[in-house]
Amino acid sequence: MEKLIQLKEFSYLLKVNRNTIVDRWIETQDTQNIFLTHQLILNTEQKKVFYEFFDCIIASMQWEIDLSNCPIKDKFLQILTKASFSTNDFFTLFTSLKNSINSFFQKEGILSFALLNDIEKNFLNIIKELYIAYEQINEFKSLPKDDNTNLLNQYKKAVDLSNIVSKTNPKGIITYVNDKFCEVSGYKRDELIGKPHNIVRHPTMSSNVFQELWSTIKNKNPWSGLITNLRKDGRTYIVHSTIVPILDIDGDITEFIAIRNDVTEFEQAKEQLSTLNKAMKHKVDELYNITQTLEQQASIDILTGVFNRMKFEEFFDLELQKAKMQRTSLSIILLDIDDFKDVNDTFGHQIGDNILRLITKLISENIRSTDTLSRWGGEEFVILLPGTDLERAKFVANNIKKIVCEHKFDNIEGKVTCSFGVATCNSDDDKESLFKRVDTILYKAKNSGKNIVIAEDDF
Repeated sequence: MEKLIQLKEFSYLLKVNRNTIVDRWIETQDTQNIFLTHQLILNTEQKKVFYEFFDCIIASMQWEIDLSNCPIKDKFLQILTKASFSTNDFFTLFTSLKNSINSFFQKEGILSFALLNDIEKNFLNIIKELYIAYEQINEFKSLPKDDNTNLLNQYKKAVDLSNIVSKTNPKGIITYVNDKFCEVSGYKRDELIGKPHNIVRHPTMSSNVFQELWSTIKNKNPWSGLITNLRKDGRTYIVHSTIVPILDIDGDITEFIAIRNDVTEFEQAKEQLSTLNKAMKHKVDELYNITQTLEQQASIDILTGVFNRMKFEEFFDLELQKAKMQRTSLSIILLDIDDFKDVNDTFGHQIGDNILRLITKLISENIRSTDTLSRWGGEEFVILLPGTDLERAKFVANNIKKIVCEHKFDNIEGKVTCSFGVATCNSDDDKESLFKRVDTILYKAKNSGKNIVIAEDDF
């Protein structure tokens, strides 16, 4: 099962494995193909820039900050600029980095749907920010000193092809929409011009969002956020919007320009992932509860409710190791209900089962919480007493013998008694030798008149 972790914990793991991930990124086939195309062979200094730039990416993911304050960012982008990386090369390089990260941690078994989604979201923001900076560096190199009108027209064309763009007057009335706006909304241009933007407003959108939006842009500040819109045919679409006030030479607002990206599929995928994660968490909780129940059933004697023989063996191993390491006492009591077969034969197995349960209760009430009581089998019980010497263990056994003997059991005549064997661990004992010794002592107790406690020092 995958361990579920959050993005900040993941950022720490990125930092720990930084060199391995960056080396894997540089050595991937996609990265090597780009380097080969541009005859780029990283020297020691350039490779150091890659490592330090990856530190900036980690910080950006960990603290949810942009890369504007990253001191090494410009050096990294200059390496790409100098090598004349194309737009395709740029995105391929960062896709290779993202894949290297995912591949590394997929093998570690710690990636979840939620974490993959967070990584994707962060990488989209990081790549977007870096690409703008990278384009600015390249544009500065190639910008004509005397006339940039053609360049601005190309910008507009690129924006129009890839984004939903609209302009409004200061009152919010639409004065311009591009083809992408019409395509996504389903409205014709003449149906939009002269109308307010609430023509595409979705009824589920909170009015608080728009109040905040208007308050921000009227104060001459840009606003960004998610907006759910309604197509002409009634279908929903979601956009990430950035709205910027355009000011004249006097600083007054002349219009607003809004640039939007259609993120409907991405947001729907996020919702599906969220639903899937909730369902998986519920299923994991169910499996955990089932596992806990099965583990309990595997270790508990169903009739008496105390540990069974298999679980006792585990405790025996642990307590024996602890006693030898800490050089403390460890004693063991093995007891057997006298003539229990006659009880079953005379009064029936239901009465016999009740006696087993009652004796278990009497013993449990008269030992410490640190002692371990288990049903060894049939009518035999074993008690492990850590930190207890032989004399104290004999006292415990005699006390239990007296309590059981004096207890009045319903539906049977006469008394119910038990025989006890008591032993303590020696320095050369292992689990088998200690248990064999106490078993032999119990056998002698059974043959010495029953209802008796015999310890190894009684011989």
